[in-house]
Amino acid sequence: MMYQLIDKGLAVRLGMPAAVAAQCLIEAMEGTLAADVEIAKGEVWVRMGHKTLALHAPYLSPHTAKRALRKLVTQGICRTEKLNESPFDHTHWYAFTDYGYQLIQLTTDEENLNDDIQRIYHQPR
Repeated sequence: MMYQLIDKGLAVRLGMPAAVAAQCLIEAMEGTLAADVEIAKGEVWVRMGHKTLALHAPYLSPHTAKRALRKLVTQGICRTEKLNESPFDHTHWYAFTDYGYQLIQLTTDEENLNDDIQRIYHQPR
């Protein structure tokens, strides 16, 4: 059985499908998810089509995966380019924007803060 951990803060801010897409991009950049990763223009880019995302997250339909990736771009969390060698390959490459990195860091910091608060209030006395 495969488990995928989704950042709760991202899910609240973006909705579950977009949070899953963001998490898959993060995992690809970290090297824990099989995907093409390239450094170009001073940024880390991940080649991720909506069908590939649906394969990595089988609970998302290809159409939902496409909407989730589009949402990341329209909300300014990621930018997209076609960095493919073949002009016939239309698969997008995604890189997080500065805002996207800040959002990921913010949700991680909030999660750590919430964990600390839970530990403080649930200590045995």
